[in-house]
Amino acid sequence: MRALVPILSFCLAVSARAAEWKNEIFHCAANIPESPGWQVIDAPPATGIAPVLTMQNAAKQAVFGISVVEKYRDAKISDITLQKELEAMLRQFGYEFVGHATVKAGGFDWLQYPVRAGAGTQQVRGVIRYASAGGYVFGITMLRGGGQEAAQDVELQQAAASFRILPATTPTPPAVPVASVSPTSPTHDSAPAKATPRTQSANASPAGKSNQPAAPAEENSNAKLIWACVAGVIVLLTFASIITRNPAQKG
Repeated sequence: MRALVPILSFCLAVSARAAEWKNEIFHCAANIPESPGWQVIDAPPATGIAPVLTMQNAAKQAVFGISVVEKYRDAKISDITLQKELEAMLRQFGYEFVGHATVKAGGFDWLQYPVRAGAGTQQVRGVIRYASAGGYVFGITMLRGGGQEAAQDVELQQAAASFRILPATTPTPPAVPVASVSPTSPTHDSAPAKATPRTQSANASPAGKSNQPAAPAEENSNAKLIWACVAGVIVLLTFASIITRNPAQKG
């Protein structure tokens, strides 16, 4: 009983160091490892495989990956033809395996292959499994080096078991534009517009009279002014002639 306590404590610590990861393109998610040493890397190119997530822990010599088999959509993992093509693909990538098994994890039926690759100190061992989910054929890779078995790695197994498909989101309908009512187009429910009162200017004419200016009155006033100026000039000239004439008479 005492021997189980450290094991349970270790499992709880590993579970606490997992971060939720989502991919909106393939609508999938998982709780990926978050303990020190894990980092996301670029997966090496592989024909027919679309890498979705690839992580590596160099100190631990561990690899965790999620991929999609591009050739198949809505395929059943129980299809014999599909199984043969997946096995041919694994051999092409350099993996060795003997047989396969069907396991249930995370609510999916997985076609699981125990694999190994390389030799000596460069040998890696692990598990590669495939499942049909969300209209795709997903693959999950769990590998360990240094003589370790990925099938016995709690951190890798928990990350693989947390794989899930995101629920389909209903697109939000676009907002319907509200038609604006023209000010010149009254509606039946709207009250009649009130007439805007005109502001009278300081020179506004009294009610009942025309606003047109009295042209004859202005012309008469101008004529009077001209005659007044002429009369003033005549008076000035008269005074000037009188003044100039008086000195001559005195002489």
